[in-house]
Amino acid sequence: MAQIFEGSTKVDNYTHVAQLAQVQAASSLVVHKQKQTIALFYFNGRVYAIDNRCPHMGFPLKGSTCKDGIVTCPWHYARFDLASGGTFDSWADDVPCFPVEIRNGEVWVNLAPTVDLDSHHRQRLQDGLEQNISLVIAKSTIALLNMSAKHVSQSGRTISHRAEIWYSL
Repeated sequence: MAQIFEGSTKVDNYTHVAQLAQVQAASSLVVHKQKQTIALFYFNGRVYAIDNRCPHMGFPLKGSTCKDGIVTCPWHYARFDLASGGTFDSWADDVPCFPVEIRNGEVWVNLAPTVDLDSHHRQRLQDGLEQNISLVIAKSTIALLNMSAKHVSQSGRTISHRAEIWYSL
């Protein structure tokens, strides 16, 4: 599965979200800024920021455990790398992560988008079809349909062509 969430953004949109001491004391904290709900985690001397919504089924990541830099969703146990947002489970999606800066004891998070959603959903559709994961297929298809039916058709033709090659071997 391709990792699509990158640590840097094209646009700087850093927003103050919390005091460093507040995050350190709680070890995890949920904040709401610019229509985003973000889960902050303090691990190994650093603050990490990820979307508070689990990409598997949309439940909040608030209350997740964080051990050895791995966040585990308390609802269905999907696991994510805290630094990159990458999932360890093929049936879940990567969780968006955000760059963090500490400025004078304050936590600032860059909320600028870090991913091309079209490419991401196309890749997820391909992953779901190749691995026969119906939840991933459904979620990526719905997302692509919401963006444009043209993309679903293009992705379907690509996978159909690959399937013909695989079955002919």
